[in-house]
Amino acid sequence: MDPTTQDQWTKALSTLTARKPSKAETPSTELAHATEVVTKVMYPSLDAPKNLRVKGSLNVLLRKGLGRWIGDWMLDTYRKAALEDLVPRLEEIDAQYQEHLASGLTDEESAQWILPKFSQLIDAIHRRLFVSRQLTLIFDTQVRTMDNDPTLQVSSRFLADFSAELAIRLPPSFDQIAHLYFRTNFRQFEILQSQMNSGHDTTRSQWEGAGGSNRMDTTSPNEQNGTDMMKNSMAGQRLSKKRRHVMQDGRFAMDLFGDDRNDAIVEQYSQEVLDHPGSQESEELSGRMGHYLDLCQKLEEIGFASRMTHVVTGMLYEEVSGKIFKSFKKNWTVATLAHGKKWMEDIILRFLHCTLLPKKDQEDLTASKRFKMWASRLEFYFFKTFGDLRISEFFDIIVECPESTPAVNDLKTCVEWTGQREQLQVSILAAMDRRLLHPGAETKNIIEFYIYAIKYLRIMDPLGVMLDRTARQINKYLRTRDDTMRAIVSCIVDDSSDLLTNSNEGIPGAIEADDEGSDDENWAPEPVHAGPDLSSARRKMADIISVLASIYDTNDRFIEEFQAILADRLLQATDFNVDREIRQLELLKLRFGDTDLHHCEVMLADIAESKRVNANIQSLHPAMTVSTTIASRYYWPEIEEEEEEEFELPAPLQEMLDSYNAAFEVTKPAQKLKVFPSLGMVDLELELNDRSISMQVQPIYATIIYLFEDQDRWTLSDMATKTGVREETLESKVQYWVREGILLETSRHQYELNEQEHGMDETNG
Repeated sequence: MDPTTQDQWTKALSTLTARKPSKAETPSTELAHATEVVTKVMYPSLDAPKNLRVKGSLNVLLRKGLGRWIGDWMLDTYRKAALEDLVPRLEEIDAQYQEHLASGLTDEESAQWILPKFSQLIDAIHRRLFVSRQLTLIFDTQVRTMDNDPTLQVSSRFLADFSAELAIRLPPSFDQIAHLYFRTNFRQFEILQSQMNSGHDTTRSQWEGAGGSNRMDTTSPNEQNGTDMMKNSMAGQRLSKKRRHVMQDGRFAMDLFGDDRNDAIVEQYSQEVLDHPGSQESEELSGRMGHYLDLCQKLEEIGFASRMTHVVTGMLYEEVSGKIFKSFKKNWTVATLAHGKKWMEDIILRFLHCTLLPKKDQEDLTASKRFKMWASRLEFYFFKTFGDLRISEFFDIIVECPESTPAVNDLKTCVEWTGQREQLQVSILAAMDRRLLHPGAETKNIIEFYIYAIKYLRIMDPLGVMLDRTARQINKYLRTRDDTMRAIVSCIVDDSSDLLTNSNEGIPGAIEADDEGSDDENWAPEPVHAGPDLSSARRKMADIISVLASIYDTNDRFIEEFQAILADRLLQATDFNVDREIRQLELLKLRFGDTDLHHCEVMLADIAESKRVNANIQSLHPAMTVSTTIASRYYWPEIEEEEEEEFELPAPLQEMLDSYNAAFEVTKPAQKLKVFPSLGMVDLELELNDRSISMQVQPIYATIIYLFEDQDRWTLSDMATKTGVREETLESKVQYWVREGILLETSRHQYELNEQEHGMDETNG
């Protein structure tokens, strides 16, 4: 007993001994005995008397009017005794933690000291509190029994004073120590749970051998702000359509947690985690978590529940983030969201349940409510963090279309839960500006990205708001490029493209219908964040081709470019097989109508007519080897020969063309034929000393090689004079035959025929 308290007791005893003693004993004897009994209770290191003697002694002291002195004395004595016992323990664990930080040990290595040390500390605090609180409860009971002043009761003040005094004495690193402790336990729990799910046996030493465990909760300010909206996510798949729309708009109503269905959360984990008697898995888990559950219960009893809840949830936030970025980053080809949700249920929420609800057999409404709140926040945080990851990757996800479709479906689910639609929109616009819409990107690559973006944004937002805003930015940039429409048409008619057949696949029919007057039962009003012209934009965006064609105000440029590309392909179709072009034209007519594509129909009709005319001429002249593509002058794009390709054909080839022209005039006397030799192809058969070569080349290349029919050596200037082609142009053409090994460049602008194939190797060697 400290000197101050001792003086108070001495004065009180002096006053009482001045009174007349009772028959049984003197006042000093009675008070001394009572004081001795109570003092032994105050100091657990002494032999504690039985409760009956304690109660009797308290009654003596209360009858003598010492109630207020006793209460103050008990509070003061317990406070000082607790600090004398616990402060050294706190300083010791803080010192070990500082050594741990300085050593750079990993979490697994730190388990050798954090688990037993932290457990021993909490056990000591709980033991000190439990013993001290017993006497305060007995004291209050005696006060009520003797009808003394109720203000003399001290048990209600004791826990608050004890917790407050202890909180002041905690080292600054206490929350970090607790965080490390919970993370170490969580690692073991995760391993254990994974092994149980896999059907593997584990040893009890993982939980029991490490000593007790306890839990704390810490949440950073940013996490706290982020988790305030978390409450509505736990009811996820059970939310009504109305509530889901509220979540889509980013307005998270706190009363969503008042839904009775949330009670199933607590019931589910109460039954599945530890309440399955007879289950081998539950017995294994119970055995390993026994010490941990006991320690969590002690934290609740010493008033640390709130503080430790923030620590443990802060740790779980970190685990959720780590899991998402480690396991799901750039993993786009499979649906990972369902796997993550199962991990949340099996690991995160189970561990949270064991920590916040360690008492299996007692109903704790406060703890259940706390669990529901934090479970909801953690699940929302999972969806939000997963969505943040996929949003940051969305540009690359679009590039990997269609293999990355599972990632888009996962992101759509997250956006529906968390309301991150605007975040996704801003992110994709910024990524396009930085990585796509700049002079270094090829127009073809921009168009391909645009096509993939249309597909995925339709999945993300069937109403078309996001696509409309994205399309505006891409369209604005593409209008600055001259080859935009050619690149678009090339992508559409490419052999590997399925845009003409599947461009509107999966698009709801309501998109093409007017919003007003629609009979669709799923009709919804325009979103509040949509632009004033969204309705018309949605109708125009009925398919991908319509979106691409709408880059310009009219479809004229699209039609003109399609005609030009169709003309090139038809001129190259030497076998007159145009089934693919006919199919593509018919599909385009469904979108743009027959009128705009009439010229294309005439061009295809010319191919059929060319095939018929060639067959007719060859039937009349069996020796005729010339075949031509006849193009109607007013329906085909203007056909021009490049200036450098105007050359004099070899006499035999010119004679064949003249013969064909004469036969055509007989067959079609009302029409005149203008030949464009540079656009044709010539079938060659080259006979050399050691080999024969068959190839098909343009007339200019046939003209060059024909010169070597007369002589084996030519200079570039002589060939230019003979053919009528400039030397600058002719040199690049001659190099074609050098690369093929037919000609040898013996010196600068000196060429000779390579009759022997090995002659090229000897010359180069």
